[in-house]
Amino acid sequence: MRSRAARSVAAMVLAAALASALTGCTPLLVGGAATGASVASGGPGAGTMVDDTFIKFRAEAIIAAHKNLHRATHVDVTCVNGRLLLTGEANNVQDRARILDLVRGIRGIRQIIDQLRLAPPSSFASRLANSWITLRVKSALAAKGLDVGRITVVTAHRVVYLLGIVPRSVGNRAALAASVIPHVRSIIELFQYPVHAHDRR
Repeated sequence: MRSRAARSVAAMVLAAALASALTGCTPLLVGGAATGASVASGGPGAGTMVDDTFIKFRAEAIIAAHKNLHRATHVDVTCVNGRLLLTGEANNVQDRARILDLVRGIRGIRQIIDQLRLAPPSSFASRLANSWITLRVKSALAAKGLDVGRITVVTAHRVVYLLGIVPRSVGNRAALAASVIPHVRSIIELFQYPVHAHDRR
């Protein structure tokens, strides 16, 4: 019964994710930085998104190629505007250091944000719960009228990471909307805030 229920929930999550992608609601990898950072206005172009995709796939492939490391860890890779966010679990300090060493040499990375936990790889149920929170956050952002195509949402261990190049007011609204989702432990904002020409000193 339990496995049947888990499969049913998984199917619903996958269906919701697919529907989101087909309707253009899946966030693109279009920006991101540490909270409070500022960038020139204009936003990233298609080239930046292609670079982010390359970095993500390259990092995943490098980790997967080291089979012993891959089996002993669980790493989710997100790349936004050249910033590589690593979430998941590593069994020990040595495995985490090895992962960081492997991805550090990838061309185009501006910063590595290490959010790997020292723990055994998480269970399927735990990952499913994180995926469900992510979908709830995306729905909440859309309900608030926010452009979810400019905000990337990642959830790990019930911690929600928000990335994107957005105005500060949008970042604040997004964080507030995410904070009221049930079971969310905390919010980590990794936004970049555009700086317009008239704001420069």
